[in-house]
Amino acid sequence: MPAHYDDRSFSYDRYWQGRQYEHQSELLAISRLLADSRFSVAADIGGGYGRLTAFLTPFSKQILLIEPSVKQRRMGQNYLKGLRGITISGGTIQKTGLPDASLDLVLVVRVMHHLPDPAPALSEIYRVLKPGGTLILEFANSLNFKARLRSQLTGQPILPAPLDRRSSANIRRHTIPFVNHYPSTLLKLLSKTGFQIDRVLSVSNFRSPLLKRLLPQKFLLSLEKYLQPRLGKIYFGPSIFIKATKIDKYPNL
Repeated sequence: MPAHYDDRSFSYDRYWQGRQYEHQSELLAISRLLADSRFSVAADIGGGYGRLTAFLTPFSKQILLIEPSVKQRRMGQNYLKGLRGITISGGTIQKTGLPDASLDLVLVVRVMHHLPDPAPALSEIYRVLKPGGTLILEFANSLNFKARLRSQLTGQPILPAPLDRRSSANIRRHTIPFVNHYPSTLLKLLSKTGFQIDRVLSVSNFRSPLLKRLLPQKFLLSLEKYLQPRLGKIYFGPSIFIKATKIDKYPNL
């Protein structure tokens, strides 16, 4: 995966141009899930150039940006320049290189859709979190409203974790896996790994070029803020955010 993000012809910061609605929707979700919480050490794992890392500064004294892409880490040095308490280092979500039980908070956004098998990543997150530590996890939702509507219209089932290797016309040397996850499957895996699910939000619920063109962003974000927890109950949107707590998997031993 780092090869894709290190490709000279790919610009992840340019990817976010014109996606302010999606960006602000994610900030709304993180803010809601963290609320008044405060942490000593947090990590944004797979955080790219630090798009969301800076947003964690009010919530944590020390923040680690763990990113496998050399290009993204270099961009992060510039993007996060001047912010105190942020350290950037290499590592993957399966092998962060961090000590056991060293983090109070882990943020993972727009990473799970690159992992056909999320189990090793969740095990690593469990390892580096302290007991009682918090995980904010985002994943691409197989059961989003559009997929369900398409299934109803075509009669075709929604397949589990449909894998799509995407590439750009400008990035001919690399493809990148993109996988949507069934909410129930991922929630069960989180529980099996040793996490307690605290909250579920549906995010970027109005991710539509037409809606973004016709309706003011402020109006869409007002709807987004109101509906995130309500639509989370039915896994409506293309992106699902979960707040989970690390618990003892074997409390009686």
